[in-house]
This record gives sequence, structure tokens and C-alpha cells, in this order.
Amino acid sequence: MTFVALRLEYELHWYIVTDRSLRIRTGLLRLQESTMSFANLQQVEVQQGPLQRLLGIADLRVQSAGGSDSRSREQGHDSLHTGVFHSVDNASEIRDLILDRLRKFRETGLGDSDDQPRHHPALPGA
Repeated sequence: MTFVALRLEYELHWYIVTDRSLRIRTGLLRLQESTMSFANLQQVEVQQGPLQRLLGIADLRVQSAGGSDSRSREQGHDSLHTGVFHSVDNASEIRDLILDRLRKFRETGLGDSDDQPRHHPALPGA
């Protein structure tokens, strides 16, 4: 029975990384879905314990602005400002993808990322 529950829990976890946000959905009995915009992301880290290292998996933790609740983290709970990709086998690849998308998002600003910077002629006497 335990294996079935663990397998269902694993199958019901999914993660989506788009060009503007990431979405995490977890839960078997208690469904939890969260969307985090790249505009608010501040920290992306890979965490891997000894057993996870042995199994070749890791957790990827993403933290957004406004949330560092050390009490909930100490008790093992994730805050509303933290998204966790639990026990994934490609945590480093996901981290690199998120950081790349975050960099592109921040470089874009209000204009298109394809716009080339314009060179202004130097002012006389400058």
C-alpha cells in the first residue's frame, strides 16, 4: 500500500517553466498549486542530502521576494514564497533553465529583447 501511495504522489507532481513564470503542482490528498513570476524570484538553490546523492536526485528550492520565514523552514514547512521541485533527477538543469529565463526576463525590461541598443552621437565639446 505504501508503494502505491508513494507512486501516486510522484505521478501527481508536475512542474512547468515558461518564459515568464514557473508552476508547481503537488499533492495526493491535499492538492497544492503555485505559480511564481520571474519578476519576484530572488534565490534558486539545489539541495541534496546523502540519500538523495546516492539515488542521483535532489531538491530545487526557489524563493521569491517577500518571504523568508525561518520558523516554517526550521519546522520543515515551505512558505508561500518558496517553491520546491522535490526529488528531481535533473535539478541542476532546471536551475540553469530558470536562471537563464530569469536573466532574459530581466534584460528585456519594457521593450523587446530583440531591440538593439541605439548609439547616440557624441555631443560637441564632450
